[in-house]
Amino acid sequence: MIENKEGVWEEEQIVTSYQIGPNYTLKPTSISELFQEAAGNHSNAEQFGLREMMAIGKAWVLGSYKYHVERWPKWTEKLLMQTWVHDVQKFSSQRNFQLSDVKGNVIIQGTSNWFGLDMKKRRPTPIEEFVDRITPRSDIACISSPSRLKGIERVDFSLKKKAMYSDLDPVNHVNNIKYFEWMLDSIPHTFKTEKMLTDVEINYVAEVVLDEEVNVISEVTEEEGVTKVITCIMKQEGVKPACIIHTNWK
Repeated sequence: MIENKEGVWEEEQIVTSYQIGPNYTLKPTSISELFQEAAGNHSNAEQFGLREMMAIGKAWVLGSYKYHVERWPKWTEKLLMQTWVHDVQKFSSQRNFQLSDVKGNVIIQGTSNWFGLDMKKRRPTPIEEFVDRITPRSDIACISSPSRLKGIERVDFSLKKKAMYSDLDPVNHVNNIKYFEWMLDSIPHTFKTEKMLTDVEINYVAEVVLDEEVNVISEVTEEEGVTKVITCIMKQEGVKPACIIHTNWK
């Protein structure tokens, strides 16, 4: 089932074998994949998607993203994905989403900010060409908007990575989901097996391109029964992170 009604895109999804982890539940990165696939389907149907952007030398780029998990979906579980544009600014647009189970319970909620990118200049660009094709739904409740995240004060875990061909997306830089994969690979396995990931928030600050090397460094703190991990993905030549990720584990 696919519906597009009054600015809200709905599609049914099933948790597949390649989207689950060792515990037979949806992988954290698969939430991003499901959401972005639905967002792409919605924007393509309304003709303000990647094809239309690239035809005028522009592209959509994810600037920030967050989600909260009440319960992790299981293998073969049927889900309803809903996504909608919350608002549109001169250079950016906020898009929200939620995943519900067959009983109608909302189990995951998320929000994101997308920017227009000039493909030649590699700089933000206005997106006014598509404003009349978008139906914003700021009236629908969702989690709070992404915020500007702070970096780390010490290094508890670290991992070096090099951007490979398989990490790239159509814009020819590292796909946004890869940063999150690198973060998950950098922390101890016990985090993924003994604790439940409940919250993810990511700021994408700078591009990482083919053959660039990065340091994935994390700081871990405990606060009122919650384990908080702050991760910075640092480009070798700079002091500012290419990406900052905050996660909560219980």
